[in-house]
Amino acid sequence: MRILALSMMISALIALIIWFSMTPDVNAESMVLGETKLVENKPKAALEVSENKVAELKPNEPIEKMQVETAAQNIAIGYRESLKFAPYSQPLTVNDEDRLNPNKFIPVSTPLFGEEASISLSLNKFRFIKPEPVEVWVEGEGIQKAQIQVGLVGEKKSIHSIEMQVIGGRAQTKLGAKQLPLGDISIKAIADVSGEEVILVAHAKYMQPSARLRGVASTRIEQSDIVISLQMDVEEAGIYRVRANLYDGELPLAHLVGKRKLGEGGEIITLKAHQSVIPKSATALGLKTFVIERMSSVPGEGTRYGTSDITEAALLDVDISKLDRTPYAPSEKELASLAFLEQLAGAKN
Repeated sequence: MRILALSMMISALIALIIWFSMTPDVNAESMVLGETKLVENKPKAALEVSENKVAELKPNEPIEKMQVETAAQNIAIGYRESLKFAPYSQPLTVNDEDRLNPNKFIPVSTPLFGEEASISLSLNKFRFIKPEPVEVWVEGEGIQKAQIQVGLVGEKKSIHSIEMQVIGGRAQTKLGAKQLPLGDISIKAIADVSGEEVILVAHAKYMQPSARLRGVASTRIEQSDIVISLQMDVEEAGIYRVRANLYDGELPLAHLVGKRKLGEGGEIITLKAHQSVIPKSATALGLKTFVIERMSSVPGEGTRYGTSDITEAALLDVDISKLDRTPYAPSEKELASLAFLEQLAGAKN
């Protein structure tokens, strides 16, 4: 049990740095204590309680304590490095697959009977906004026929059953909005592979859009930032977070995040690109890979997603020579989060 608890603690600490970069408005203390909501400045009494909880998490054995502190030290080092950049404008490289392709579906595969070959079930993405079609395909040697059954996750009864078209080693079909229920959907593929039945199951999300991104309303320079105003058409009011990737031509530069409470109807939300991620030689700035999220406001409420009328947007009227090239200065909140991590890591002041 002790080894399991230690492993869980180290895993949680390693996950911290990912959360810091993806969710800049949540501080270190809230993550360690398992809180995912926005954290305001706490009164002294609340902070004392939090510190006591963290103290209870610390292992008693010296070796275990050293392992936890080592993990925390590594995370603190990484977080300190991330503070060289604004949390709303983090560097992006060709290796950041989770941000370059945030809606990627991971194929479901299984080995074939007594063979080294395998068969796989794939969708064109994981999250769909109605009325988008869902493309489904099954690949592998020896597929003679295949069908898919569509239903909701957790329910045994299927809603639709569709025969797939088989060409070579690939069976495929496309599901329209009328064939898809809203919610967490289950897509079961039943394939005849050289006379043997193979069953694969994939899960995805099919949702009504909560908002629609219409396009870029304006861009301007404000000190060290390029401020990009996005025009939104909101169907369901709430706190929205919009993500997009900044490119110079085909070179990824930064992952941008903006958040704001939006009402129904026409609204504006802004993204900011800090000068620290924009090289002076940039000549073709543009945005790609928009993700529109309506964030959960109460426990148990899931995140809803919006859609976009645009897949990319060139930032044409931006003179980056006017950017103030002053380095990014971390906020008091970010410095407090770093101090908390270093304290957890056993760092000496």
